[in-house]
Amino acid sequence: MIRSGIRAKLILGFTLAIVIQGAITGLVGVSLFYDRTISQAKAEVTGALNWAREIYEGRLRAIKDTVRLSATRGLVVNALTRGDRAFLAAELEQIRKVEGLDTLTITDAAGRVVIRARNNRAFGDDRSTNPLVAAALKERRPVWGTVIVPREELLLENARLAERAHIEPVETPRAKPVPERSETSGLMQAAAAPVLDASGRLIGVLYGGVLLNRNEELVDRIKKTAFGEEAYKGRDLGTATIFQGDMRIATNVRTREGVRAIGTRVSREVREAVLEQGRKWTDEAFVVNEWYITAYEPIRDVLGRRIGILYVGLLKQPYTDSLWQTLSIFIGIALLGIALVILIAALIAGKLTRPLRDMARIAHRITEGDHDVRIEVASKDELGELAEAFNKMTAQISKMLGELREWARTLEHKVDQRSREIQAMQGQLMQSEKLASLGKLAAGVAHEINNPMTGILTNASLLYEDLPAEDPAREDLKTIIDETIRCRRIVKGLLDFARQSRPEKKKVPLNEIIQNSLNLLRNQASFRNIEIAEQLDPFLPEVSADPNQIQQVCVNILINASEAMNGAGKIQIISRRADRMGQWVEVSISDTGPGIGPEARSKLFDPFFTTKATGTGLGLAVSYGIVQSHGGTIDLKSEPGQGATFIIRLPTASEEPLQQPASTAPSRSPANRP
Repeated sequence: MIRSGIRAKLILGFTLAIVIQGAITGLVGVSLFYDRTISQAKAEVTGALNWAREIYEGRLRAIKDTVRLSATRGLVVNALTRGDRAFLAAELEQIRKVEGLDTLTITDAAGRVVIRARNNRAFGDDRSTNPLVAAALKERRPVWGTVIVPREELLLENARLAERAHIEPVETPRAKPVPERSETSGLMQAAAAPVLDASGRLIGVLYGGVLLNRNEELVDRIKKTAFGEEAYKGRDLGTATIFQGDMRIATNVRTREGVRAIGTRVSREVREAVLEQGRKWTDEAFVVNEWYITAYEPIRDVLGRRIGILYVGLLKQPYTDSLWQTLSIFIGIALLGIALVILIAALIAGKLTRPLRDMARIAHRITEGDHDVRIEVASKDELGELAEAFNKMTAQISKMLGELREWARTLEHKVDQRSREIQAMQGQLMQSEKLASLGKLAAGVAHEINNPMTGILTNASLLYEDLPAEDPAREDLKTIIDETIRCRRIVKGLLDFARQSRPEKKKVPLNEIIQNSLNLLRNQASFRNIEIAEQLDPFLPEVSADPNQIQQVCVNILINASEAMNGAGKIQIISRRADRMGQWVEVSISDTGPGIGPEARSKLFDPFFTTKATGTGLGLAVSYGIVQSHGGTIDLKSEPGQGATFIIRLPTASEEPLQQPASTAPSRSPANRP
């Protein structure tokens, strides 16, 4: 029974423990790895979108500068003044070619076309309704932007431009159903500038631009600048696109046939967010035939209307493949770990149950009348103590039987009665000892099970060090080790809260502690988009404090502020005297986050209370305990939607009796102390 029961249960218990722990660790680790990887990819495409916008707007500024400077050239002004159309045609065409423009046209002061660089036979039509021309005529200054140019105007400029702008729609998965129609108008970056004569009189407007339809040079430049030339399995890792409405008119996204996906359309959810609601989009999206990590933002015309979309994206397949590789490696490691645990459990179970089997065998011999048997004591643990007790019991039984035999020689008439009593006593003793054995065994097993799992982190670390530097598994092992260490840090946080150390106080400048805290955090990724404003009193008295503990309080509050603002906003830090006597100083840390509601404020300093998905709820509780141990206070001022301000008050290094200054915010009552 012992061989098949306890041993099997021990092995099963060890196995279940490692399987459950491995499954939880694996799921959490893989999830964290995937989330972190996707977050990094989103950050990368967000940066790439900034590059794309800068390149797009830089191209637009270049067009503006070209048109503005050309409008001030003396040759152009003089030719327009005297109506020399032939000279204007030649001069404008030369400028257009040198500057890489698709159109360059000049009108008179009424907005009627005088000459087109690419079609000098089309003139006299009224362009005063063109938004750029109208703005330049009215405001007498250069204007620029992105505009939709109708097919009729493109035909007047050049038939090839109208041909470039004509795009047939291509059926696209996940696109919003709309009536299928050909795109005949063009999306153009354009600028217009007034032409003034020597006396400053307006004599015309020069306007020109670059057609974006099928403009491969611009999107390829964006892709190369933002992502380089990286490829994955024969496909570009990064892509860029310019949309007219929701249709791709210039792109390096490829179809399954390997051609540019001109005429395909954006997915429904992106169209609704960007074109219909005017929001930026940074998330996973289905692009033509693949999933990408994408970033979109609307393109607006000079009147602020949403007329297109600027897009950059990273192919999602490399990240998905990396996840599956990580999961496969983890499953292999987990299976190896289970096999090792089963082997170790079998060895330990055999070692634990062997003395019990010996005792059971000897107990049977005792019941058969052999009372001189002894168990060999091979260890000094609980099983050894049980064996010694068993030996003492058998020795005592032997002694009692000897006495009974002596009494039997003189009291034969009581032999039967005494024998029955002794046998009953033996049965009771054996049953009692068996129960005691099981109880001590359970205690020993509990003692032994607490230790085997401690080797997991050590084994993972050793395996990490043994792997070559280029082995891809090192990154996965590093993730396991980091997450295990993170768990250890959480436990340390619990211990810190339960056993807060006594502060080692000394005179120290509070401003210096604040600066040290900022130096620790300023270059971290979560603070790069945060503006930090400091207003520190240079004549602030020194405080009597433990600088490390007060720095821990400042760092905790600054990190909470960064996380509340999602890494973007403003933090203001102010240090000042808190009373006229100079016995108290205070530092206030304010953020522009969403604020803290009344219900959360009442629990904010309670241990284990947190509003964050991944928080432990100990940071502010520990901070509160530190400030209290310094004889100070920590208050909160906050309204939903108006940010939060934490105010820390500390006594100065003065030896005079302290009087608590009037509080500007409700202090935490002693009843709610952590």
